[in-house]
Order: sequence, then structure tokens, then C-alpha cells
Amino acid sequence: MDLVKPDYAGGSILNLSVSIGSFLGVKSQYAGLRDDLDRIQGRRILLMLIDGLGYVHLKQYCGECEEAKWLGEVHELTTVFPSVTSTVLTTLSMGVPPGVHSVLGTVMYVKETGGLVNTLTMGPMPEGKRNGLKDAGYDPRVIFYGGSTIFEEAKANGYQSVVILPKGLSGGLSDLIYRGAEIKEYISVYDALVLASRAVEGNSLVYVYIPLLDSVQHEYGPGSMEYRVALIELLNSLGRLIRHLPQSTTVVITADHGQVQVMQGDVVNLRIITRLMDSLSIAPYGEPRALQLKLGDRSLEGEVREVLSAIGKPLLIYNASEINELLGGVTGNTASRMGDVWAIPTDSTVLIYLYKLNDDKVMKFKGHHAGLLADEMKIPLSIINL
Repeated sequence: MDLVKPDYAGGSILNLSVSIGSFLGVKSQYAGLRDDLDRIQGRRILLMLIDGLGYVHLKQYCGECEEAKWLGEVHELTTVFPSVTSTVLTTLSMGVPPGVHSVLGTVMYVKETGGLVNTLTMGPMPEGKRNGLKDAGYDPRVIFYGGSTIFEEAKANGYQSVVILPKGLSGGLSDLIYRGAEIKEYISVYDALVLASRAVEGNSLVYVYIPLLDSVQHEYGPGSMEYRVALIELLNSLGRLIRHLPQSTTVVITADHGQVQVMQGDVVNLRIITRLMDSLSIAPYGEPRALQLKLGDRSLEGEVREVLSAIGKPLLIYNASEINELLGGVTGNTASRMGDVWAIPTDSTVLIYLYKLNDDKVMKFKGHHAGLLADEMKIPLSIINL
């Protein structure tokens, strides 16, 4: 299978963030989109982030379908690494690469708490209670990245932003990455679209996050009929919205990642590999397709590599210095949190550590992401100037 690295030089979601920021007067040390991709021309932007809408499967299932024609020319971007929601959304809102903002997966090591934290809920594992860090007196802006969001900087320049999220997703990571924007919550995709159509009238940036396709793929897999139907119906709904937006609106459609189809034989249960567990100072973290391991002692790296190789699955095995390029460069804060060893499957393997023995639903997922395969790394970019 083809491996895809993040194109931080002008063809990634980081660069899209920089270009949107530039439209709002935000300066950045990072490159915007390449000239052939940066086509924002309107007076306002409607940004729609469709969680799980991978470029490969979009082209495969809807390259010629009627419901997708309104997208116009669909360009290919890369997401960032790891190709997982918490990492990508933080990059998009902060305008910096993962190695700078330190959110390197759904579960991260946070030395201040002495353990692991769910970055989506900002709660200590294994429960991952929403806002658990804040309840314990910790500030996520100190733990992860204290820089401004593009919404805060845009507001300082006189531009107003609205972020439209599913009900229940405020708090947690949202408190970190959507600072400076007004947050509105929705119950269904349909009222999200109504909220968006109203919000574009009085704001410079309206950002809608839709997780529907990601949820369907985790449950049924990206190769399923359930996903194809959900994809077509969502595109149909979005297309109807676009027709009723005011002129001088630029609509930007993109995603955080795609997904890889996973079979039961692809699942590796790390808990039963005692030789691996005995070498670690803390439970494995990160992602099943971008696994991070903190060693009990740095001298154990060779042994851990040997154990991982003995699993019998095709894996890229990197140490912390070897992973830097994929993360867009690493700050000292990030280096203290990331794994000493990383394992990235190059097929559909998933490396799973169950934090709760009575909750194995992640082992039953038929779709996964976070790695470097084209299915998960390539995302679409459609820019429509009305």
C-alpha cells in the first residue's frame, strides 16, 4: 500500500489553515496553500470540515455521481500526522503543525498529571471525563499549546467567527481550539445547515464540524454500503444548502482524514504481549495506527523494536528523533509528551491497548485511521466562490 507523508510545504490542512487565517488578517511563519490551490475570493468563508471524508473513497464512490457535482474541482490535500481528529482539528484552529501544538493523538501522556489524558474530552484516562483536567485545576493551554487560535487573532483584526458543533462537544478540546469564536450547537445535520446559512450573513468565518461520516465508518467500515449511502445523502444535503447562500461567500469543503477498512484478523491486542508491557513506564498511547510507547529505560529501545517486529505485522518503527519530520518539527514541550518509540502499520493492522477491560468496542471498529496510508492521509479540498 502507498504511504503518504504530510505536505507541509503548501498542500496540507496546515496550509489551508494559514490561508484562511491570511484572509482574516492573521500572520503566520508557515506557508499558505500553493497558488494553484488557494482560490478564496469571497467576502466571507463558510468552512465545512467533514470528519472522515477521505479523498480516495470520495473519488471512488462519488467521482461521477450527480450528488457531488456541486463540489466542482476537488483537489487533493494531505492531512497532518497522526491523521486523527484531535490532532487535525487543533492544527486547523491553531495554524501550527502537530509537533508544535503537542496534541499527537486521542490519548496523550501528560507528565504533570502523571498519566494519560483523552485529548478530545481533556479528561484523565481511563474514564476520560469531559473537562477532567480543568476540574483538577489544570489549564490545557499550559499543558498543550498556549498560542492564539486563528479565531482570536481574527477577532483582534475586526473579523467575527462562528463555530457550529454537534450538541455535547463544547468543553474539552473545544475550549482549547475554538477560543475567540462564538460557538453554536446543533442536534442534526439539517439544523447545522440552517444555522450555517444564518451565520454567514453577519460573520467573516463560519466553521461547521460534521462527524457523521466518521461515525458510520468506524461502525461499518469505509467499504460498506452504509458509508456510501451516508456519503451520498450528506453531499446531497450540503449541495442544497450551497444553492441558497448569499453571493460573495467562499465555501471551503475539506476533511480531517479518511479511513482504512479493518478486518478482525488485523487487530493486535497489546495487553497480552507481556514482554512489551514489561518494557514500558506507562501504558501504550496515541492511536492504534500511530502507537506511542514510553520506555522504562531508553536502553530498552532495541528490545521493544524486536518485540514489535515479532508481532509479524508490517510496521514502521521510529524513535522520537526519527518521527520529527512527520510532525512538522517538534518543540521541547511536545518532546516531553511523545513516545520514545512509535509503531505505524503499513497495512490495515491496528495495535490496540484496552484501557478498560470491560469496554472493547474499539476492537470491533471496522474503520480506523491515524496512520500514513493514502486512504487515511489524503483529504479533499473544494473551494467554491459564489
